[in-house]
Amino acid sequence: MTKNYWLTSWRNITRNRAHAAINIIGLAVGIASCILIYLFLQHELSYDQSFSDADRLYRVTSDMSLNGQAKKTALSHGPMAQTLTEEYPEVEQATFLLQMGQNSLRSNENALTVGISYADSNFFKVLPFPFVAGDPASALQNPFSVVLTEALARKYFGSADSALGKPLTYIARTFLVTGVISHPQPSHLQIDAVLPLHYDTNTEYMLNQWQMVGGYTYLKLFKAEQAGALMSKLPELYNRKAKPNQQMDGIAVTGYSIQPITDAYLDKDLEYPVGEVGNITYIYIFGVIAVFILLIAAINYINLATARSAKRSKEVGLRKTIGASRSQLVKQFLAESFMLTLIAVVVALAIVELILPLFNSLTERNIDTIFILKPEVGLFILGIVIFVGFMAGGYPALYLSGYKPVEALKANATPNSGNARLRKALVVLQFTISLILIIGTVVVFNQMQHLKDVNLGFQKEQVISVKIPSIGWVKQKEKLALLKKEMLELPQIAYTSSAQQLPGEDALTSDFQVEINHKMVTRTINHIGVDYSYIDLMGIKLAEGRGYSREIRTDETHSYLINEAAAREFGWTDALDKRIKLPDDTLTSKVIGVVKDFNYKSLHSKIEPLIIRLEPHFGRLLTRVNAEANLSATLADMDKVWKKHFPEFPMDYQFLDESFQQQYRAEEKMLVIFTYFTILTIVIACLGLFGLSAYMAEQRTKEIGIRIVLGSSVSEIVLLLSRSFALLVLIAIIVAIPIAWYSMDKWLQNFAYRIEISWWVFVTTGLAAMTIALATVSYQAMKAALADPIKALRTE
Repeated sequence: MTKNYWLTSWRNITRNRAHAAINIIGLAVGIASCILIYLFLQHELSYDQSFSDADRLYRVTSDMSLNGQAKKTALSHGPMAQTLTEEYPEVEQATFLLQMGQNSLRSNENALTVGISYADSNFFKVLPFPFVAGDPASALQNPFSVVLTEALARKYFGSADSALGKPLTYIARTFLVTGVISHPQPSHLQIDAVLPLHYDTNTEYMLNQWQMVGGYTYLKLFKAEQAGALMSKLPELYNRKAKPNQQMDGIAVTGYSIQPITDAYLDKDLEYPVGEVGNITYIYIFGVIAVFILLIAAINYINLATARSAKRSKEVGLRKTIGASRSQLVKQFLAESFMLTLIAVVVALAIVELILPLFNSLTERNIDTIFILKPEVGLFILGIVIFVGFMAGGYPALYLSGYKPVEALKANATPNSGNARLRKALVVLQFTISLILIIGTVVVFNQMQHLKDVNLGFQKEQVISVKIPSIGWVKQKEKLALLKKEMLELPQIAYTSSAQQLPGEDALTSDFQVEINHKMVTRTINHIGVDYSYIDLMGIKLAEGRGYSREIRTDETHSYLINEAAAREFGWTDALDKRIKLPDDTLTSKVIGVVKDFNYKSLHSKIEPLIIRLEPHFGRLLTRVNAEANLSATLADMDKVWKKHFPEFPMDYQFLDESFQQQYRAEEKMLVIFTYFTILTIVIACLGLFGLSAYMAEQRTKEIGIRIVLGSSVSEIVLLLSRSFALLVLIAIIVAIPIAWYSMDKWLQNFAYRIEISWWVFVTTGLAAMTIALATVSYQAMKAALADPIKALRTE
């Protein structure tokens, strides 16, 4: 009997090829989209899962107060790792990690700019990175050892094994490679080279300081279920260790928490994160899109199946007359639905195989087709088959099998009004979903354009930033001064300068004593270190006062610049000569100038108070290139000057406008992917509308023939057949607008600088959807209107 169901289903599919093709293409595109989104979501949710005992690994986070403003951070105190290990029975091991940023690491043959991390000797006991070479137990015991990733070891020495015991130079000191690790993928911890924390007394002291936070504590529990017990003890640890030692008035830790390491990547709300950070919001968005696409594809099947019910009614009546039960008919129609779905899945897998390289490029991920062979992916695809098979085939099966034989065998048997209402409701649902996605795409695009057009308060174009390698304080100071001088002698260079960090990066935060109402009040304030020409190079405007000057010797030790936000925060209508000092300084500095507010942080954040300090010997070299200069020739000339002073290090440069724009890479990726899937939803919806309008036109063939004979024009026939669909799309527009507005307004709240959603977005989107729908329907309407009425009026 089962074989007969499948055989009959195959005959029905081959006999109605056009109908089957529309269904298969729609389902295949929808299922392929779902599989791609699932692979992406699976990758995003699998961060740090590859660590052995990942369920026992946790990260300590800290609640902090900065000038009364509550913040959650990924930072923790240095002594916490040792305290947790020694005093809390739930903790098997704990470790403390410092991320030192990008710096130069040099072998005898070449120098590379890599990410430098400092860690205590427990690091690889807590975080079990797989060792390709070396011993994890002793890799960080020696103060002058270094552990490299396998990829980095190959770059330096050709292979992991040959790297062991080889020397590398970092800040004028020599380290021996004691281990090579393979980096677990994916992981929020992006590590290139790990050095022992205790090699440097300037950082080792943090292991004993409860007065400051600045690193990251990871721990391994004996049992995963002990996390709750440890959490309940953290307030006692805080009250006993951190609270009594709190010395910074403006910044204070107010409590601790622990977070599963597998949650670290997707927690974008924690400030000062380590490594790569994702966005759980986008996981939800793409998950919803996957459901939407699959739903639209299934709706196409339901609509086309019910629209064809008049043709299938005689088949049902005849089967019932010769003894077929309703359950047998339901099985027959479900078998047909499942067969179509299975064919669509095969086509979908082929589409995934073809599209995956492009999808990887768009998402900047490395998802392999081997994912498809994983059991969970197989179960997901099986789930799709069952979901689509029952959802798409269930209603038509129950509906068609419910025909009474006498009614079904009548020549004029037509679908009932309830069935027509369902089809209309499903068309409205399809276009509501499509419109929400279209509006979302337009809003995201406009917001991205707005971020590009915002007046940042500085000129980011034509500025090149070069990372200065750490070679020791004295040498670095001397070389940087000479480098800036000689770079400025190049005719293509208008300005040279230096700064601790680039606009868009997190500024440093420290306590300052500020004159407010004739008293010195401690405030925690952002600050950056720059040199004399920074303001001119960046094109930052002065609101009052002056900038730093080499001619005034006291500027380097007794002067500060502030921004307008700081003046407002301190209540200064006239900021010049107001006093500011660091808590430990014996001398008080004065404000010599106020710069107009500029976006020194990401545009996700509003402009906060800022102190600009004169520290000309740190960070990055900045050069402003003349607009008419040949960029390739300029970079070549700069490289010659660079090699004169740093022959052993490559010139690691970047363009400021590109680095600033990189902050919005996640949103730009989302926009591109969002756009592609939005187009797919519209294509699938219109594919269903195309098939549905074809059957509607076919049902009204005789009516159209009579109208043409009586003198109706082609335009009148097209209007007749398109009017009902236009009404459905109009209803969808009315339903979609408030949902889309609410959703995108919530998303825009992530930006300090955001657009207002204009009325024209909804009008143009609605008109576009209406045009697309009517164009789809009009093709079938014109085809019916231009058909020979004699053929339409023939009797059967």
